[in-house]
Amino acid sequence: MKKVLVFGSTGSIGKNSLDCLRKSREDFKVIGLCAYSNTRVLMSQVKEFSPRYVCVVDEKSAKDFESACDRGVTLFKGKEGLKEFSQLSSDISVMGISGISALEPLLANIRRTKRVALANKETIVCGGSFVFSQARKYKTEILPVDSEINALYQLLGSGKRFERVYLTASGGALFDYTPKALEGVSVKDVLKHPTWDMGARITIDSATLLNKGFEAIEAHNFFNLKFDDIGIVIHRESKIHALAQFQDKTILACMYPADMRIPIAFALYYPRRCLNRIGIDFSKAFSFTFLPLPRKRFPLLEMIIDAAKKEDNSLVCLNACDEKAVDYFLKKKIKFTDIYKAMDYMYGHYLSKKLSSVGDIFYWNNWASKKTEEYLKTLC
Repeated sequence: MKKVLVFGSTGSIGKNSLDCLRKSREDFKVIGLCAYSNTRVLMSQVKEFSPRYVCVVDEKSAKDFESACDRGVTLFKGKEGLKEFSQLSSDISVMGISGISALEPLLANIRRTKRVALANKETIVCGGSFVFSQARKYKTEILPVDSEINALYQLLGSGKRFERVYLTASGGALFDYTPKALEGVSVKDVLKHPTWDMGARITIDSATLLNKGFEAIEAHNFFNLKFDDIGIVIHRESKIHALAQFQDKTILACMYPADMRIPIAFALYYPRRCLNRIGIDFSKAFSFTFLPLPRKRFPLLEMIIDAAKKEDNSLVCLNACDEKAVDYFLKKKIKFTDIYKAMDYMYGHYLSKKLSSVGDIFYWNNWASKKTEEYLKTLC
């Protein structure tokens, strides 16, 4: 029986992971759950899965949770508690913490686990070289949970040599909007993703296609692919997640429904395949469409790929800028199109420096976050 830690257990990835683990109690034992502040959901998870270890990162929420926590549970509190929780030993760790804040617990946990089921883009985008160097040092597997990168893993894991790969993009909720119409979109409009049920930031990043730039960087880091060999194609149905092309132009596709439990289960069970009743239903008529990527409509995608080629701190700065700008948009302080303005401002004003340590990543993340906020206040 494999011991599992779940980081970010009360978020979308965490809940879907526990749904997979719930159906496989003979194969997995959840030994630890970690949440930021949602103690109501966390408590129900603790009662169901009876983990030995629990972590609550928010200090106030941790104090409230402590009084209701069973005595048999070891509770880790605050940021220091997260560091201790990250050093627990496991067979598999599901990294469902969002944002750059996942980097430190990920690097610490790589030392203590055999496999990381990684559902976080920012750690690879901002610190991929550090993450994979650490994984090689400690012989820890990192399996991608992100649907497109997971699909590529399934295609490229066979060892076959491909000429080119393609990531599919739904285009997000605003794909059919004109540039003029984008000026007036509401938060509600942007969060109506056509196929996926995701967190707010990633849903907005899907509308700008910035997330597809992040996925291209993930593909580059996971599979050592050149950026020129990574194509992006619009596929609104979100059922084919990646394609790989041989030199004779034969293409293999990885296809499954838009349900995160499928790539999560793959990462948990690999190299085995688990029984799954969720699949493509061929008893009903359906069709797939593919459209060429209208690159001029998605300037943030081009910006992110260009930044990745610089191999400096630009990705850290742009990620911090996007996070801050999306937060301002969600709070209705700025317009959707102001996200583009903030990113363009940051890319034109950041100070290009090489990253020599993990500490550098957090320095530039904080620097860019402050600079972005200063700029956004001029737009409010």
